[in-house]
Amino acid sequence: CSGWSHKQWGALCDALEGTGLASTVVAPNLFGYGGTDPWTASRPQTLDDSAALVARCLEALSVEDAPLLVGHSHGGGIGLRFAASFGACGIAVVEPNYFTMLAAAEPFDDDKAAEAARRDGARDVEAFCGRMAAAAAGDFRGPSWGNTFHEFWIKAHEHDLWKDVHEERKRVLLGTTVPHTAHEIASIWSAAGPSAVRDLGALAKLPGNKHLVLSKDPGLGSRRTLAGLEAVLGRAGFEASRLSAGGHLAPLTHPAETAAHLVDRFAAGAGAAGG
Repeated sequence: CSGWSHKQWGALCDALEGTGLASTVVAPNLFGYGGTDPWTASRPQTLDDSAALVARCLEALSVEDAPLLVGHSHGGGIGLRFAASFGACGIAVVEPNYFTMLAAAEPFDDDKAAEAARRDGARDVEAFCGRMAAAAAGDFRGPSWGNTFHEFWIKAHEHDLWKDVHEERKRVLLGTTVPHTAHEIASIWSAAGPSAVRDLGALAKLPGNKHLVLSKDPGLGSRRTLAGLEAVLGRAGFEASRLSAGGHLAPLTHPAETAAHLVDRFAAGAGAAGG
């Protein structure tokens, strides 16, 4: 997830104990988070780079079984690429940012609502990423960056304005998203076209227990994009569900509720597969 380390999954690690869903729990730090070195190569970071990092982590820990994956935001995009490339016995992604899947997906010729969600969501996110890229090229810490991020991911109601966010909260959001989000936007847009088409095909072939988890109060700017992802991933066999509390940052602001929901979804999926 953008801006936070493996510690955001502490509640989920605890919740998985004794469930039989996982014998080993691994919460890796991505590039630049926790104790993992930041991305330093001269070329832009890609989803393949991050997925390979997760694969090396599992290999180093001698984890041989297909994993049950969980990812949030950019971690969700990486989880989708990992599952498509290396396989998984199950996956849950919380509002992933693998936006290029929308343009890559086949049109919904027989479902006007789904097609509108895919098309409109692709337009919204293209505009969002364009504004973020423009902000990244200028003053990262200025109002443009914070307001753009807030309008898309955080603002759940019209009266939730960036100018009214507490200064300490602004400092935390800017200080944690700024160092990494430019890399993340570049890695997502590098996954456009054929690679996104490939991933959608591979994800559709994975066995069940595939989940798209949406927040109770998603950001206003992201809603059509998330609806598009729900349609596109739904066609690949993902079951959509909604958290009982929180917005896009629910894994951080409501960790216990998020963990309980994820465990419940995986347990239900495992029961359906076994039944």
